[in-house]
Amino acid sequence: MAPSTQTLPALVWEGGLSVAVRDVPAPEPTEGFALLDVAYTGLCGTDLHICAGEHSRAQPGIVIGHELVGTLAEDAGDLRAGQAVFANPMMHCGTCDACSRGLVHVCERLRSVGIDRPGAACARVLVPAGGLYPLPAGLALVEAALVEPLAVCVRALRRSGCAAGERVHVVGGGPIGCLLALLARDAVAAPGSGSGSGAVTLSEPSATRRALADGLGITTVDPERPAPTADVVFDATGVPTVAASLGRWARAQARVVVVGAYPPVPSPVDLLRVMFAELSLVGTRIYTREDITAAIELVASGRLDLGRLVSEIVPLDEGVRAIEALRAGSALKLLVAP
Repeated sequence: MAPSTQTLPALVWEGGLSVAVRDVPAPEPTEGFALLDVAYTGLCGTDLHICAGEHSRAQPGIVIGHELVGTLAEDAGDLRAGQAVFANPMMHCGTCDACSRGLVHVCERLRSVGIDRPGAACARVLVPAGGLYPLPAGLALVEAALVEPLAVCVRALRRSGCAAGERVHVVGGGPIGCLLALLARDAVAAPGSGSGSGAVTLSEPSATRRALADGLGITTVDPERPAPTADVVFDATGVPTVAASLGRWARAQARVVVVGAYPPVPSPVDLLRVMFAELSLVGTRIYTREDITAAIELVASGRLDLGRLVSEIVPLDEGVRAIEALRAGSALKLLVAP
C-alpha cells in the first residue's frame, strides 16, 4: 500500500532559534504505537532547549511536544477508540543494564516523543502503546495535561526523602519549581499543623515569576537576599550555572536534588561545601509507572487546583507566539490545543 499523502499542521523546530507552524506528514498506524488525537500538549523548558538548538538528540524538523493528553483515535489493546488517556512519551531500549534491572526510566538509550520522534504539537501523534494510562471518567483534560510534569515532581519528591517537619527550598519558579513547592508543602506538614507552607520556600530571580508563584500561595524569596537554609533543596532551574550556588541554601547534612539539568554540559559544583556540610547530591530522572499513577490520582483529587498554573491555552496557529512568551518568561504554563 502506498503511504498516505495526507498532512497536518504542526509546531516544528526548524533549526537555530527558528520555530514555525507548517504541514507535516500525518502519522499512520505503526506496530508498537497507538494513534492519539491530541487534546492538549504542554510546552516546557525542554522544548525551549530544543528550540534553541541546545538538545543533544533533537534534530531540525522535529515536531515538538512531549507533555500530551488526548483520546485514542483507534483501539489499542484493551482500550477502545475515544478513550481519554495520558500517554507516557518515553521509550526504553529493553536491553541495557538499567533496563535489565527494571530501571527503564533511566535507560541508557532513552528516547522520547517530541525529541526523537514527531511530537504532540499536532492534531494527531503516534505514542508508545505500552505507555497508555486511561483517565478517570469526567476528568478535565486541561488538568490532565499537567500529569507529565507532575509525575516528574512526584518522582523528585520521593527521591528526596522529604519528611514531615523538614524545611524545603526550591530553586527556580517555573512550572516544575511551583509544582514541587506545592507537593512539598503537603509532605512537610506535621499532622494537625495545617498546610505547612512556612516550611517551604522558593527562590526565583524574575519578579514576574515570583509574583506568579506568590499567587499560588507559595512563599517566595529573592535569591539576592539571605534566606533560611533547608533540609532538602531542589534545583528546578535547568540552568547549569546555578549548580555552584546550591550549597548556600542547604543546611548541614541536607539533600540537594537535581531535577533539571540542560544543556548537557559540565556544571561547577562546590564540592568543598558538599564535603564540609556532609551534603547528599541526589539525581532524579523523569518518572516510573508508580509516579505516573500517583500523578493521575493527584490530578483527579483536585487537591492542587492545577488549573491555576496554566497561564494560557493557545491554538496551534499561535504556537510560535507561545514559544516566544516562554522565552520571555512572561508565562508560567502554556498549553497548545491542536
